[in-house]
Amino acid sequence: MTVHNIRHGDASDGAFAEAVGGRLSRVDGPAKITGAAKYAVEQQLEGLAYAVLVGSTIASGKVLAIDTKAAEAAPGMLQVLTPDTIISLRTAADWFGTPPPDKPYCPLARDITFSGQYVAAIVAETFEQAVAAAALVKVSYDETSTIVDLSDAKAGDGIPIDAMTKEWGDAQGAFASAPVRICAAYNTPREYQAPMEPHGLIARWEGDKLTVWEPSQWLDGMARTYAEWFDVPFENVRLVSPYIGGGFGSKALALSHGAVAACAAKMLSRPVRLVMTRPQTFTGYGGRAATRQTVTIGADADGKIQSIVHRSVNETSIDGMWVEPLGSVTSIMYSTPNFSSKQNVVRVNSVVPGAMRAPGENPSAFGIECAIDELAYEVGIDPLEIRLRNYA
Repeated sequence: MTVHNIRHGDASDGAFAEAVGGRLSRVDGPAKITGAAKYAVEQQLEGLAYAVLVGSTIASGKVLAIDTKAAEAAPGMLQVLTPDTIISLRTAADWFGTPPPDKPYCPLARDITFSGQYVAAIVAETFEQAVAAAALVKVSYDETSTIVDLSDAKAGDGIPIDAMTKEWGDAQGAFASAPVRICAAYNTPREYQAPMEPHGLIARWEGDKLTVWEPSQWLDGMARTYAEWFDVPFENVRLVSPYIGGGFGSKALALSHGAVAACAAKMLSRPVRLVMTRPQTFTGYGGRAATRQTVTIGADADGKIQSIVHRSVNETSIDGMWVEPLGSVTSIMYSTPNFSSKQNVVRVNSVVPGAMRAPGENPSAFGIECAIDELAYEVGIDPLEIRLRNYA
C-alpha cells in the first residue's frame, strides 16, 4: 500500500487535503440553522384544510363500529374519513418494484394488527378544530390476543427465508470438533427514527394531476406509489421536497398517512395538510426490526476460525413482510472453511419494519463482532490481532 503525505499549502493537493478530514459546510446548513428553510408542510396554499388521524387503541382485533356523529357536528368540520367513506385506491408496488396484486388498498383499517393503526381521519378548516373533532370519534372493537414481541411464547419460530440461507463446508461438524468453541446469543430491540421534522405533507389535486409537498429520500419511488394508488400516469404526480429535517430511511417511501391526505384532498377538491404527531412517529412507520441472533464459532488454539454457524430471526408485522438481512456481514467479514447461516422472520403485532441506516449490516455486524470479541477473550489474544489472523 502506498501512503501519500498531504501537505497543507501545496497547491496540487490543497483541495484534497481540505476534503479529507476537513470541515465541510452542508449546502442547506445556513438556511436550516437560521430558520430560512421553508419545509414541505410550511407551504401556504389558498383554501388549505387540515387533517388529523385517529389511531386504534388496541393491537389486535376488528373494528366493529365507528361513531362519528359528535365529530361531524363539531365546529369547522369538513369531512370524516373511515374505511366505509374513503375513496378506493389500488395497491401499489413494493420497495423493489414487484408488480402489485390486483386488489384495492385502504389506508384506514378494519382489521387491527398493531396499536395506533389508523382507523379514521378528520378534516377541518383549522388544525385545532381537526384535533378537537378527532377526540370526539368513538371506536368500538372486538379485541383478540396479541403477540407482543419476539420473546412472546405465541410468536413461534417464524417463517424460514430461503434467500437468506448461505452455507459451505460442514459447519456443524467442524464446530463440534473444534478445540475452542464460542456460542452466544445477541438481541437488538426495535429502533425508531425520530427526525426533528415530523412526517407530513400537503396534497393538492388539479384535475387528474397531483402535487405533493413532502420530505422525501426517494422522489421517484414515492411519486410512483402515489401514481399507482390513484391509477394516474407517473408524470401526473409532482413531488416537491424542499428540505429534509432528518429521515434516516423513514422518508424513503410513501406511507398510509400520505394516502389519507391525498384522498381527502381529492374528495374535498382543495389542498389538505396532514402532519403526524410525535407519538405517531412510533406507529406510523417501522424503524429497524428487533432481532435475535445466535452465533457459534469454532477455532483452533491460535484463534484461527474453523467454523461459523449463524441462526437469526427478525420481527415483521402480522400483515406485512420485512426481512432484515442478518447474515449480510456474518458471511463476508472473516475467513472460514465452514459456514452456515439461516434466518427466519417472526410475525408480531407491530407496524411493519423498514429501512433504517444500514439495513441488515448494523445488527449483523453487531452479532459477529461481539462473538469475535468473545473468541479473542477465550483464546487470550488481542481483539485486533485475532481479526487480522482471520482477515477475509
